[in-house]
Amino acid sequence: MRKTMLLLPLLGVVTAGVQADENESGFALGIGVASEDSIYKGVGTETEALPFISYENGIFYIQGPEAGYYFIDNDDFKIGALARYRTDGYKASDSSDLKGMDERKGAFELGITASYDTDYGEWSATFASDASSEHEGNEIELGWEKRFPVSAKWSVTPEASVSYRSDDLNNYYYGVKTSEATVNRAAYTADADTVYEIGISAMYQIDQQQMIRMGASYTSYGDEIADSSIVEDDKSTSVSLLYMYRF
Repeated sequence: MRKTMLLLPLLGVVTAGVQADENESGFALGIGVASEDSIYKGVGTETEALPFISYENGIFYIQGPEAGYYFIDNDDFKIGALARYRTDGYKASDSSDLKGMDERKGAFELGITASYDTDYGEWSATFASDASSEHEGNEIELGWEKRFPVSAKWSVTPEASVSYRSDDLNNYYYGVKTSEATVNRAAYTADADTVYEIGISAMYQIDQQQMIRMGASYTSYGDEIADSSIVEDDKSTSVSLLYMYRF
């Protein structure tokens, strides 16, 4: 349901290795595999392989389902606009517990992002709002990550984020309309809430063109999401693997 988004943190740090110089364009293609324990009832663990594209020329970038343009780029400080596709959602056929639910689709979002690179890591803030009239909500996310070189080929990057999701966003993906309610599935309206995530990834630089990045993360969902009658857990774990080839 959201494997593309799970691979984005891996792809973002890989992009830093794709671009050799701030005035030089970098282009890479790759394949990623992600596996996540879904919090939706009856869905279980989902695993999917996805192709990826990465491009950056200093002020413009493409990272899988996200593209952005930096209109302020002062060394360690950046502010830019972004467009992305949110891959959250489900179909009624995903599990017997979701039978009778209307499909919840992904959404095209527009927003603004800022980052500040310090000796203590890179700090980021992102605001994104639905531009496709699907969930009609928005999300604010604060993030941190820091890359630690281990050797000439290996590096490790811990990361953490907290996101505030609006009531419209949460209710679209986790609410249950009266027409969808059953004896075993109560109608439910979700309000705004917070999602926390921590993770760690490791990158191996095979050579100048090839790299592999592995990651694992843990996500904790607020009560407004966890209390939904179609949700069975307030936490999930995920693992992912990404191979990229730089041209």
